[in-house]
Amino acid sequence: MLTEHYLDLRGLVCPVNFVKCCLALENLSSNEILKVDIDTGESETSVENGLKEKGYKVNILHKDFKKVTLIISSE
Repeated sequence: MLTEHYLDLRGLVCPVNFVKCCLALENLSSNEILKVDIDTGESETSVENGLKEKGYKVNILHKDFKKVTLIISSE
């Protein structure tokens, strides 16, 4: 069973939101996922690409014109 953790990073700019994601992910075990709400646009692109470069699996759960919800896990 996966344990879900949540961060609401809407309104934060890069690299703050990326750093907060990384710090949260460092404390998760392999059976845990991180659900993150961030603003669409630059924040979304930077966080998604940066986490993929670090080896995380990133999926979009929901996206609208204001925010995107990402599900992040270890590969």
